[in-house]
Amino acid sequence: MLTGFGPRSNRPATGYRRRSFLFGALAVSAGAGFAAGAWDGSPQGATISIEAMRRSAFSAVRTIRPEQPAAARLLDRMISDAETITADETTAPFWEQNPGRLEAAWTRVHLEAHRALVSAGTRRQGLDSRWSALRESVRADVKNALLESNEAGLGRREISAAKQAQLRWSLAEKYAAAGATDRALTEAETALRFTRVVHDAFATLHSRFRDPKNLSSWRRMVEETIALSRSTGSTVIVVDKLKRRLHLYAAGRRIASYEAELGAKGLRQKLHSGDQATPEGRYKVSQVKGHGRTKYYRALLINYPNDEDRVRYAYGKRVGQVPTRAGIGNLIEIHGDGGQGRDWTDGCVALANPDMDQVFARSRVGTPVTIVGTF
Repeated sequence: MLTGFGPRSNRPATGYRRRSFLFGALAVSAGAGFAAGAWDGSPQGATISIEAMRRSAFSAVRTIRPEQPAAARLLDRMISDAETITADETTAPFWEQNPGRLEAAWTRVHLEAHRALVSAGTRRQGLDSRWSALRESVRADVKNALLESNEAGLGRREISAAKQAQLRWSLAEKYAAAGATDRALTEAETALRFTRVVHDAFATLHSRFRDPKNLSSWRRMVEETIALSRSTGSTVIVVDKLKRRLHLYAAGRRIASYEAELGAKGLRQKLHSGDQATPEGRYKVSQVKGHGRTKYYRALLINYPNDEDRVRYAYGKRVGQVPTRAGIGNLIEIHGDGGQGRDWTDGCVALANPDMDQVFARSRVGTPVTIVGTF
C-alpha cells in the first residue's frame, strides 16, 4: 500500500476514457452543450472535448464583450479558473487527480456562457424592438423641428437645437445600419431632447395667435380698416402675419391677395430696432419709393413707430424686454425682392416683384396699412 502522499493519496484513480464520459454526461445533463466554436445551447452528445469547450468559451466572450463587458470579464475569470484546474488535474500524478473537478469547472463555464449569450440575445431583441418603435416617430419629429426652426420668431437657440437634432438623427441611422442599435438609440433619444427645445419654443410663440384677447383686437383692427375702405371707396392694405398674406381691398372688397415674407423673427411683435420682428398695428404709407430709390425693387415706407409702438417700447425698456442701447427702430417697408420662400427681412414685409408692381400701382402716400397677427 502506498502511504505518505497527503490528503489526496487515498482518492481512486480514473483514466482519460472515464473522464471524457463524465465530462460529456455533465454537459448534457446541464443542457449546455455547444458546437465547436459556437454556443447555441443544444446538446452535442457525451464526448465533447475540452478543446471544443475552450474554443466555444472564447467565442462567447468575443460575442458578448462589446455590449456586456462585465459579463465578459466574469466569463474570462471563469475560463482562467477552468484552465488552472485543467493544468492542475492533467499534470498531477494519477493518484492525486480529483474525479469530476475538471468536468465541473468547464460545465460552470458552459452554463455561464450560455446564460450570458441568452441575456445578450434578449437584450438585443429589446433594443431592436425599441428602435423599430422609435424610428419613424423620431424621423418625423426631427423633420418637424427643422420646419419649426424656420418659423419667423424662433431664435438662435432653437435653430441650433434643430440642427443638433438633425445631426444626432443622422448618427443614429448610421449606427443602426452598422448594427450598433444601442448607440443608435442613444443618439435618437438625444435628438428627441433637442426637438423638444424647438417644439416648446414654437408652442410658446404660437400661443399668442390663439389668445382670445389678441384675436379680438386684431379682428377689430381689420374690420375697422375694411369699413374705412368701404366708406371712402379707397384702397387699403391688410397683412396677416401668421398666414403670410397681404390682402388688397378697394371700396371694402378684397380685390387681390399675395404671398408675403416677414422679418426673420417676424411672428413676434416688434419692440425695438434690430429684433427682426414685423410690427403689428394700424399705419399709413408715408413715402412711395420707385426704381432707384430703394434697394428692394420698389417700396412703400410706413409710419412705424406710431403712438402705440412708442408706449410698448417704453414699457419694454422699464421691464428689461428692450436692450439698454436699442432704439425703437424705423424704416419699416412693404417692398419687393420677395418670393424667396422664407422669412428674411429685418422686419419689413416683402413681396415678389410682379405682386409688388400691382400693390405699388394702387398705393399712394396716406394709404392705410393694417398689420395683424392673424384674423
